[in-house]
Amino acid sequence: MRAPNLAMIVVALIVGSMAVLLVISSTSRQPETRSTASLIGGDAGSVSGNGFTLTSTSIEPPADDATFPAGPHVDLVNQNCLSCHSASMVLTQPRLKPEQWTAIVEKMRDVYKAPIAAGDVPAITAYLAGLGAGDEKPGD
Repeated sequence: MRAPNLAMIVVALIVGSMAVLLVISSTSRQPETRSTASLIGGDAGSVSGNGFTLTSTSIEPPADDATFPAGPHVDLVNQNCLSCHSASMVLTQPRLKPEQWTAIVEKMRDVYKAPIAAGDVPAITAYLAGLGAGDEKPGD
């Protein structure tokens, strides 16, 4: 009979250690079970496990019915930008150069998956670049 080599001994030790850890972990703590219904919309506002608690929070953003001021392509801007955020959020931004607005609009499309057609980017950018603090409409 052949004597076991070092690799066989190491594998046997690892397998044996894993078996012991598995038995210890299954007998020392029983996992908390919750129904899917209690996790979705039920009274369960948090889920705990392994020393961590995740808490669900619901927020209600303030109502903002503002639209963009009149100007060339304002309908396109209202249609595309208001689907994700308020006009007030955009209108309070500092004055930016056209290339900065282009980068922002493209980031909205590419990173945040805003439903803006590539062909609409120049018109939206031109409108936003025409905005400025205190302006009544783009281009003034």
